[in-house]
Amino acid sequence: MPHVHGPYDRKREEQNMSDRIIAELRPAALDELTEDAYGRRRAADLRRAFETPREQVRVRAPRRTLLLVAGAAAAGLAAAVIIVPGLGDGKAVAPVPGATSRTPAEPATIDARGFLLAAAETAAKAPASSGRWWYTRDRTFQRLHVDPVAYQKEIEKQVKKHGDKNADKAEILEKTGLPYAAFAEGTDELWRARAQGDTDRSRRTDDAKVTFGSSEDEARWKAAGSPKLVHSTGPQSHDGPARVLSIANPGLNMRNVDELPTSAKALERELRGLFEARPKGGGLQDFAGYLWQTGVDLLSAPITPGTKAALFRVMAGEPGITAEGTTTDSMGRSGAVLTVLGPDDRDRPDKIRYRLVIDPENANLLQYEVTEVEDDAPLLRVTLQDAGWVNGPGERP
Repeated sequence: MPHVHGPYDRKREEQNMSDRIIAELRPAALDELTEDAYGRRRAADLRRAFETPREQVRVRAPRRTLLLVAGAAAAGLAAAVIIVPGLGDGKAVAPVPGATSRTPAEPATIDARGFLLAAAETAAKAPASSGRWWYTRDRTFQRLHVDPVAYQKEIEKQVKKHGDKNADKAEILEKTGLPYAAFAEGTDELWRARAQGDTDRSRRTDDAKVTFGSSEDEARWKAAGSPKLVHSTGPQSHDGPARVLSIANPGLNMRNVDELPTSAKALERELRGLFEARPKGGGLQDFAGYLWQTGVDLLSAPITPGTKAALFRVMAGEPGITAEGTTTDSMGRSGAVLTVLGPDDRDRPDKIRYRLVIDPENANLLQYEVTEVEDDAPLLRVTLQDAGWVNGPGERP
């Protein structure tokens, strides 16, 4: 018996036919054009999305507006929220994972995990590069804690009296500590050799200076006789053997850093092994703190785009890393702020805040800082001004 088409069947066939016609009329390059447009606006979307969190509310989307989730969709996480005019049915829109629902006039917010996963996608698309020396130019701003001349004199006195092993370093630091806030600022250039046999070169430029927290601090320094707080403020240059990336990671150097895994799982296994094998003592007793420090080491080094993407994914899985909105670095560049809390050298928990400032356009590290939680003045701030491969020490990208 032939099937008798009812109103519902006819409606469905008409809809299927309409869908086929639309599919045939759809330009073949539309998907590619959409991806290109998305790539062009991705950085702006991330900047808009990465705002200081507001009170979460559930809102009803206005007619002809649709919230599209961009970035890290395969992981089920939102990297950004984009408003696209001309679409939508006026129904209530559920809150986006990792984002705060908002009215159309308010920017959306995302958490650290969403941003890091989006940064991983950006990092993975960067072109690979290579060379003979890896060049970096950093501007360092560091709080000074002791009078170096007085410290050295006190060391010599105690060593002469008690012997080096019996010198009480804590007592010496307390005696020679500065009763005012003073900071040393300077620019360092470093050429790290990739090949065994080549030497590293470091250079301190001639723009080093000492500044004070306030005019009162400077007055107290002058009243103390204006002691010399840094050993030298003039240009310095030094050639020497190749260095490891950091004291905390003696096994990583310029000859093997580009061989690190490009899978997040494999890289995390590698990093946890390095964490367990690291020199003991000092702060950063947990993996979140170690990951911050190692992230600084690796993001300042010539790791491959795949390793960089894997590093961001490992960081995204670490609950100790949180987001603090956006800021501008000492050069005026805008970036997203990620932080982790840790103990200070006296092992007081949650005393120190470690901060990363990451450019949302290219996922590059712009600046890193160490501050005390109750004091905004940084103990250390390093701004990464330039980096890239060169063919010889003394050259710049």
